[in-house]
Amino acid sequence: EKICKDYDDQSECQLNAMRERHLEELKEFQRKLLQRQQKPKYSPVLLTYRKTEEHLARAKNYAQAHKIKEKADRLQAKETEQWNKMKQKELFQKESQFKSNKRQELSALQKRINAGRAEQLQRRAFELERLIQRYRNTKNELEASQKLERIQAEKMQK
Repeated sequence: EKICKDYDDQSECQLNAMRERHLEELKEFQRKLLQRQQKPKYSPVLLTYRKTEEHLARAKNYAQAHKIKEKADRLQAKETEQWNKMKQKELFQKESQFKSNKRQELSALQKRINAGRAEQLQRRAFELERLIQRYRNTKNELEASQKLERIQAEKMQK
């Protein structure tokens, strides 16, 4: 009984330690993903607009440069938004994969714990059966011995 309780306590401790470690690893993983964020790569059209805007401004054609700048700003906002959505989706997928791996790791530990618990219960049942058999054998020996002694005592009385 004590061995089973100790095993359960140790198993619970292992599970809690793994959960805490997974939380720390998830935080570290998220931090690294956010650190690796890159700048968006803009389309050639946007880059062309920016160069054209710059050339027009140098040529002192400010009205035309302003129109190109507004177009480029709208395009840049649209591309940045698309890039942010794509990166957000990518980060979510990586995080989901990471969490899935950790769930599998936790599940594997739980399976090992359950297998160990089943083995312990089986061993305990085997030990109990062995004790019961020993008890029966001892009881039978005592009964046979007492019967023999009774028979001998009866013979001596006659």
